[in-house]
Amino acid sequence: MANVDDIIAPIGPHGDNHTARAQKLGIGTLAVYGSGMLVQDTLGLGLGSLLLFYLTILCGMSGSAAGLALGAALVVDSFIDPLVGSISDNSRSRHGRRHPFMILSAIPIAVGFGLLFSIPTQLTGWGLFAFAMVMLMTVRVGLSFFQVPYIALGAELSDDYAERSTIVAARVLFTVVAGLAAAILAYGLFLKGHNGQLNRAAYSPYAWTCGGLVLVGAAVSSFGTLNMRHRLHAAPEDTSGGLARVLAEVIEVFKNRSFCILFSSCLILFIGLGVGGQLGQHANTFFWKLQPPQILVITLVVSVGYFAGVFIAAYLSRVWEKRSVAVLGISLIGVSQFGPVSLKLAGLIPAGAEVPTLMVGGICAGIGAASALIGFQSMMADAADEHEHLFGARREGLYFAGISFSAKASSGIGAIIAGLILDIIAFPHGLQAHGAPQVTIPMETIQKLALSHGPGAAIITAVSVAILTLYRRGKAEHEEVRAALVAKREKAA
Repeated sequence: MANVDDIIAPIGPHGDNHTARAQKLGIGTLAVYGSGMLVQDTLGLGLGSLLLFYLTILCGMSGSAAGLALGAALVVDSFIDPLVGSISDNSRSRHGRRHPFMILSAIPIAVGFGLLFSIPTQLTGWGLFAFAMVMLMTVRVGLSFFQVPYIALGAELSDDYAERSTIVAARVLFTVVAGLAAAILAYGLFLKGHNGQLNRAAYSPYAWTCGGLVLVGAAVSSFGTLNMRHRLHAAPEDTSGGLARVLAEVIEVFKNRSFCILFSSCLILFIGLGVGGQLGQHANTFFWKLQPPQILVITLVVSVGYFAGVFIAAYLSRVWEKRSVAVLGISLIGVSQFGPVSLKLAGLIPAGAEVPTLMVGGICAGIGAASALIGFQSMMADAADEHEHLFGARREGLYFAGISFSAKASSGIGAIIAGLILDIIAFPHGLQAHGAPQVTIPMETIQKLALSHGPGAAIITAVSVAILTLYRRGKAEHEEVRAALVAKREKAA
C-alpha cells in the first residue's frame, strides 16, 4: 500500500496515450472499476427516505429542521464538487490525478455514516440538529472527494463513443448490486418484522454494515484500477491560480451549450427525485401502510427493473441517440411517480392490489433510472470532448463535478421542500421518539403527503424532460469532434 509521500510525489510523464485508450477494456477491468459505485449507492437508501424518517419519526426532529439539515449538507457539498473536480483535474502524483482522492476518502465516509444513524437518545433540539449536520457533512464531503474523481476516471478510460456507454453500464450494474445489498440489509435483516422501520435501535448496525461495504468498494475500485493509469490524461503543467483558476474554469465550462442543457435538466430532475424520494418512507408507512417485507419486495423489483434497464439502454443506445434514451428513462420515472398514487387516490386500485401496482411502478422506475443515468453520463463524457475541441483543455473532473453539483444541490432543495411539506401539512413528528405514543393522523394529511410524494414530484420531472429535448449533439457530431482532436494531437506530436 502506498504511503503518503508516494501519494503526493510528482507524477511521471505518462497519461496522454491515445493508443492505450483505444484498446478495448476487459470485463475484469470493467467489473473492478464498476465496484466503486458501492461507495455511494450502498448509502443511497440510508441518505434518502430512511434518514428523513429516522430523524423525524424516531429522533423527534421537526420536518423543517430535518429537511434543512439534509438539504443544507447537500447544497454545501454541491459547491465543493467543482472545487474537487478542479483539484483532481490539476493534481499531479505518481498515482495519477484521481486515485489518491479515492483512496483517502473512504474511511471518513464509512465512519460518518455509521455515526449518523447512531445518534444518542438524549440528544434533542439544537444538539440533535448539530450532531446530524456534522455527520452529514462528513459523509457528503467524503463522497465528493471519492465520487468526482471516480466518475472522471471512467470518462478517461476510453475515447470510444460506444464503449463509454459500456463503462457507464458497468457502474449502473454495481448500482443495482449496492441497492440490493442496502435494501436486504435494511428490510430483510435489521428492520425486518412488524413495523420494523419504527425500531430505532436497528438503524445503527444497519449503518455500520453499510459502512463496511463502502470500504470494500473503495478498496477494490481504487487499488484495482491503479494499473490503468497509463490510459489516463495527464494534468496540465501549469496548475497555479488557486480559486481564481477554479472560477475561470467554471465560467469556461458554462460556455458550452451542451453542458448547460445537461446541467439544467439534471438540476430539475433531482429536485423532483429529492421531494418524492425523501417522502418515500413516510408514504410507504402511512399512505400505503406497507410492512418491511413488502417494502423489500418492491425495492427488489425496482432493482430488477434497474438491472433490465442496463441492457435495454445498451441496446437502444445502438439504434437511438443518447438523448432519446435519456428522455425515455426520465419519462418512465415520471410515470412511476404519477401513476400509483393517482390510481390509489382515485379509488382505481382494488383492495389487495396495492403491492402489485407499486411493483409495476417500481419496474418502470428502475428501467427509467438506468436509461437516464447511462444516457446522461455518456452524453457528459461526449460534452467533455466537445469542450477540449472548443477550448483546448480537458475538464472531465469539472464536467462531472458539474453534474454532481446539479444533482446534489437540487436533491438538497428537494429535501428542504420535503421537510417543509411535512410541517405545512401538519404531519406529526416524534411519533416513536423517547417512547412517545402513536397518534391518529388525519386522512386529509396523509392524502396531501401522497400528492406531494407522487404527482407533485412527477410535474417537476416533466420539466426536466422538456429541457433535455433541447440537447442536439449526436453520434455524427461526436465523431467530427473526435476526428478533429486526433488530428490536433497528431500534429502536436
